[in-house]
Amino acid sequence: MSLPRSPASIIARIIEALAENGGIMKDNQLFELLRREFDISYSDMMKYLMLLEIRGFVTVSSARENVRIVSLTRFGKEQLGVR
Repeated sequence: MSLPRSPASIIARIIEALAENGGIMKDNQLFELLRREFDISYSDMMKYLMLLEIRGFVTVSSARENVRIVSLTRFGKEQLGVR
């Protein structure tokens, strides 16, 4: 069952998922989690990640071809109270 697809709820879920996973996830793991909960495309997820990266909450880096690592920044962890 898909939840309402408001940007705020998707962004909150991205941050929550990262916090639940020690602050780091592969992009495909994050996408599968979001896809199960929301009606979202990979492209849309990347737009939300870019927004979070611009705001300083996450970094997205390439581990190897077609694999990206999404991680909470120190700022993101401080804002969330995550250690």
